[in-house]
Amino acid sequence: MKSIGGVMRKQALLRNLLLVDDEPQILNSLKRELRDEGYRIHTAEGGPAGLEILKKNEVGVVLSDQMMPEMDGIAFLEEVKRLKPDAVRMILTAHGSFESASKAINRSNVFGYLTKPWRTEDLQASLRRAFEHYELVMENRRLLRLTEEQNEQLKQFNRELGSIVRDRTAQLTEAVREGILMMAIAAEARDDETGMHVQRVFNLTLRIGLHLGLGFGEAEQLAFSSMMHDVGKLMIPDAILGKSEDLTDEENEIMKQHTVLGVRMLGSKPFYRIAREIALSHHERWDGTGYPYGLKEEAIPLAARIVTVADRFDMLVHARPYTRKLTIEEARVFMKGESGKAFDPAILEAFQEMSWDADDDSRPAKPLRERQKQS
Repeated sequence: MKSIGGVMRKQALLRNLLLVDDEPQILNSLKRELRDEGYRIHTAEGGPAGLEILKKNEVGVVLSDQMMPEMDGIAFLEEVKRLKPDAVRMILTAHGSFESASKAINRSNVFGYLTKPWRTEDLQASLRRAFEHYELVMENRRLLRLTEEQNEQLKQFNRELGSIVRDRTAQLTEAVREGILMMAIAAEARDDETGMHVQRVFNLTLRIGLHLGLGFGEAEQLAFSSMMHDVGKLMIPDAILGKSEDLTDEENEIMKQHTVLGVRMLGSKPFYRIAREIALSHHERWDGTGYPYGLKEEAIPLAARIVTVADRFDMLVHARPYTRKLTIEEARVFMKGESGKAFDPAILEAFQEMSWDADDDSRPAKPLRERQKQS
């Protein structure tokens, strides 16, 4: 019973919703349209009242009006971010202009926005996505805490029986990989409903690493880290991420932020060092024309240069709403033309040398030869 009660309390915390608007009739309308969604709803008629509620309650999602007296929605959400950094923040605006929404996105890292008047279906769907995102973030934090706890346990067991150490190490590895996979699929599912892109990039990165002469353990760690290359997309609004037509210049700049947002999400733990390098630099180009920092040649981390090749190839040979699917040969020819521009020539050469499985258009077969690792 204690375990069941703990799960129920956890679910209750995850479903707490705070609605903030200076107009009581708007709050009543929102509550009425959300009454069957299973949320525990808190309401506040302004930012200061909303902050008081946050100080006393664990809230998963905050939906705030933008135009309010005393404290507007953007200022309020900035305080929410400081007070409850894990709470998913959304804004409700009567203007509907991209400029106002962009201001909120850039300053407060809001998850999304709705315009007045809203459609009930859009309101309900947006909040469901917000709570799904919050639950994923909280579960990942749980896994990271579990990892840290197990690290401490490993120190205690270091002098004990080897079997205990091996068991704990296996549990730790599994927990970390589960966390990596969960965050990677969560990010990919917002941009690729199949969620298979990260698995294919894993396979390609592993094979390229082996072909370059990395040991299996090092290549496998690189491949697992590659799955986090787009984790920053968790912080990009759906309206931009799911847009099928060309992005505007402003939207494109927001999209590019997924690289630095990914580094922020991965924190500062040494285990995620390679993942951070990949997340930040996988859109840099060998000729220095990439982003976010315009790094050039070997100033780009090796891990990111490898994943750039794997990621780009998979994007070329698998159709997306905004791209045409190429054959393997077309993709190889295209990428050869980008040698020394987008790609490290040595890594691309190694990639081009690999053979391919006849029944899988995304996974290179075993390397033609093993290269000796450079001393």
